Amino acid sequence: MTIDQLETKILHFNDIPTKLGQVTAVGIIKNGTGTERGVLRVYGSYALVYFLEGTGEYFDANGYRHKIVAGDFVLVTPDLPHRYSTRPGQYWSECHIIFDGPVFDLCRAQGVFNVDQPVVHKEPVDAWLSRMLSVVTSPEPSSFVEKAAEVTRMLALAMEIFADDGTAPVERGGAPAWLASAKAILDANLEADVDPKSMARDLGVSYETFRKGFQKQFGVSPGLYRTQRRLAVACRLLELTTMTHQRIASHLGFADEFHFSKRFKQVIGVGPREYRRRSVE
Repeated sequence: MTIDQLETKILHFNDIPTKLGQVTAVGIIKNGTGTERGVLRVYGSYALVYFLEGTGEYFDANGYRHKIVAGDFVLVTPDLPHRYSTRPGQYWSECHIIFDGPVFDLCRAQGVFNVDQPVVHKEPVDAWLSRMLSVVTSPEPSSFVEKAAEVTRMLALAMEIFADDGTAPVERGGAPAWLASAKAILDANLEADVDPKSMARDLGVSYETFRKGFQKQFGVSPGLYRTQRRLAVACRLLELTTMTHQRIASHLGFADEFHFSKRFKQVIGVGPREYRRRSVE
């Protein structure tokens, strides 16, 4: 088998959102290799990927790593650097759905989706593939009702697969309020400097409580979380604009272009120049 046998089929496409959200595309890839090995990618939308055959690995910037086998679902969330790929010389087949919108963001924010465990195994493969394909009923939905119905079916499918069933860490439902405040602060004003010790003091907790509590709840340190958020935005700017690296570095609060390029390569796997080149190929 060679890469020349790669087959991609788009079964559905919709570029007009509803107020709830949208199911943008459904496709099947046969004899694929996933994302490029060693390079983390960032999506601007959610993606539900179901592996029909083959093996590989999923890894993301939160440090989550999982061996992929046929029957695995992967939920990719927006702005999270990640990769999923086969081993060299191997191939797999997948079905994927691209979707986005406020209703899915709400589920994510409220902890309805167990995003701490983005890989879930479900069998039999044929049955779950049919469930995925049943989300859409026409290649190009023409009415608001059709599009809204797709969103509700997609929501039901995602909840069936990834809804928190009580196996997530206990802290998810009973985390102290300051953790949500800390995350909101780190998500905002990415160009500004944030001092963790001052932040802990403003939140009314000790620095050690802040650092350890954040790491336990979100899987990464506050500093790395802030860096990941900045670099997720940097990826989008590299993909969608002609902003210089120096301007992006300044816009996102990096000390200079050198520091930006160094951190970008450490986390994403390639430098910003190479990332931009690959994004337009």
